Amino acid sequence: MTALDGVSLKLASAEFVTLLGPSGCGKTTLLRCISGFETLDAGDVLIDGAAVTQMPAHRRPVNTVFQRYALFNHMSVARNVGYALEIAGNDKATIRTRVSEMLELVGLEGMEKRSVSQLSGGQQQRVALARALAGKPKLLLLDEPLSALDKNLRQKMQQELKAIQRELGIGFVFVTHDQEEALTMSDRIAVLAHGRIQQIDVPSVLYESPANLFTADFLGESNLLPVAIDGGQASLADGQSFATTCASRQATLLLRPEALGLAKPEGPKLSFSGRIAETYYSGKDHQITLETAAFGTVRALIRSGATAPEVGADLTLHAPASGLHLIDEVAE
Repeated sequence: MTALDGVSLKLASAEFVTLLGPSGCGKTTLLRCISGFETLDAGDVLIDGAAVTQMPAHRRPVNTVFQRYALFNHMSVARNVGYALEIAGNDKATIRTRVSEMLELVGLEGMEKRSVSQLSGGQQQRVALARALAGKPKLLLLDEPLSALDKNLRQKMQQELKAIQRELGIGFVFVTHDQEEALTMSDRIAVLAHGRIQQIDVPSVLYESPANLFTADFLGESNLLPVAIDGGQASLADGQSFATTCASRQATLLLRPEALGLAKPEGPKLSFSGRIAETYYSGKDHQITLETAAFGTVRALIRSGATAPEVGADLTLHAPASGLHLIDEVAE
């Protein structure tokens, strides 16, 4: 099995890059190649321009925060954070100072003597982070470190991780399969599938202008509609059309659910009429599934301030043509 195929990735020194993709896409394998826990069949890993490909994991200037924190339950918080510094031969005064700095950084000052078994999941995650940062790595690798936390704590830790990364000014490579987490935290996102990077860019570009169908379908909710292109006009199955510069004869229209609304926009637009098959209230939106004659199911998000739609009712939704995005691939 080929876990990674032709992957090439370059990070800036203080960049937060997320590896995003479904299970088995190669994101954790890529992280393990950077850390030295996997051996490359070809290619190189360079940090600050120096090849570390043949360097063992414990000598590379990187550290990893794992999904399971791998803390030593028989040790105190301070011993856990300072353990690697002890192994490296640092004197006690240096270790004490560095441990104190790291615990203050992650908001655990005053807990030095507490056993890690007495900590909550969020506190244990902070200890693991402090331990990984204590040795002053040039690059921090994080393998789904927030996946075991509840939603509220997870969101709080997302903000704290990003703040710590900005304060330290070092590179973070973060692995997740959570799209919202990736969009919230990242300077750039690399979307992986089948061992290849499908697209890497800033979150807004990935979401609004995906380069291929996989990225469009994987990142966020999407309606993917076939179009035929002729003479600078893209035509849908129901005869509606809009201007385009796409040179292909066929393509796929990406229509995000939030692009559809009840109000008619000014200027060119697309309209979709049908019967409401399902509707869900999510607090800020009504999530609607509209059954149309020409396109089958079309999904939409209507702000909760609008009139609540009812299942079985007829409805027409509109999308401004200016916000449409064509993908030069044909959906199967």
